[in-house]
Amino acid sequence: MDPYATLNLATETSLLCMQELMARGHQIHWLQQEDVALRGAVLMGYTSRVLAITPLKNAPPAYTPLGDFDALVIRKDPPFDDVYLHLTYLLEFLPRKTVAINSPAALRNINEKISTLNWPANCPDTLVTMNISLLAEFVRTHRRVVLKPLDNCSGREIIFADASEPKLEAMLNKYVRGTDSPRLVMAQEYLPGVRQGDKRVFLVDGEPVGWVNRIPAPGSDLANIHQGASCHPAELTPEERSLTKAVGRMLRHHNILLAGLDFIDGRLTEINVTSPSAVRQINAVTGSNLQVLISDAMIRTVDNNKHGQSDSPSILQATRTEG
Repeated sequence: MDPYATLNLATETSLLCMQELMARGHQIHWLQQEDVALRGAVLMGYTSRVLAITPLKNAPPAYTPLGDFDALVIRKDPPFDDVYLHLTYLLEFLPRKTVAINSPAALRNINEKISTLNWPANCPDTLVTMNISLLAEFVRTHRRVVLKPLDNCSGREIIFADASEPKLEAMLNKYVRGTDSPRLVMAQEYLPGVRQGDKRVFLVDGEPVGWVNRIPAPGSDLANIHQGASCHPAELTPEERSLTKAVGRMLRHHNILLAGLDFIDGRLTEINVTSPSAVRQINAVTGSNLQVLISDAMIRTVDNNKHGQSDSPSILQATRTEG
C-alpha cells in the first residue's frame, strides 16, 4: 500500500476490501514498499496487522517472511517508476503457496496505456514516441490531442496540445524532456465525447461486475475522479461489452484478478491493473457492494491455489524448485 496519509479516502477501494475481509474473520496486514526486503532468496517485510479501518489502527510491525501469508495484494499506486519496477522483481520471489494479486509479472508487462493498442481498431488514433517532429505532425493532423505520461495515473500530468499553438514544438519538447531525461509519451486524438463522460468498468477475474460514468467538472476535459469529475449511472453498449469480454480473457491469461477498463466515446483508453478503483463510486450509483464480489474472488483464488488449481509457477519459482 501507499502510506495511509496519502490516500484519498473518498475513492479508496483497498480499505473497503480490507474491511469486508476483516468482517469475515480474515487477518489483514499492512505493508509498504520501503519495508520490503529480499534476504538471500527469502522475501521479507515489516508488516503490521490491521486492527481497525476507520480510523486506521495497526499493531506494531513485525519482520515477517511474506511467504507466511496466503496472499499478497499489491495496491501500490503509480507512478510506475524504477522503484516500482524493481519491486516487481522482488515480488517474483514469493513462494508458490502465496498468491500475488495482481501478478507482479503482469504488472510489469501490461502497461496501463500501451496495452490498449492490442485492440487498435477500438482505440483513439494513438502515437507513442519521444520524437518531437512526429508528435508535432500528429497534433497538426488531429488539430487537438491528449498527451499522457506512460507511468502515472488519476489524470496526473495529462495535458492537451492544439495545432494553433504558436510554439508547438517547444511546448512538446518541454513535455517530453521536462527537467530530466526524455521520456516516451502517448498522444491520442481528442475525443469530444469525453464531455459526456468516461466509463470505468470494473472487472473481477476477467468478468465485468460494475461500471460508472465519470463526467468532467465544468470547464474541464479530465474525467478522472481525482480531477473533480462527478459520477453517474451508465449503460454499456454492445460494442463495449464485446471488447470488455475480449480484454477479460487476456487479463485472466495473465493472472490479473482486478482490473478497470476506461471507455470514452466507445473507445478503449486504458486498462488499469496496478490499483484499479472507483468501487465506492460504482456502489453509490448502482446500490452494489462490489467489495463482496472482490473478497469472494480473492478467497476463491487462495483456496484454488491451496488445492493445486493455480497456474504454473513463474520461471524463477520453477528454477528454484527444480534446481
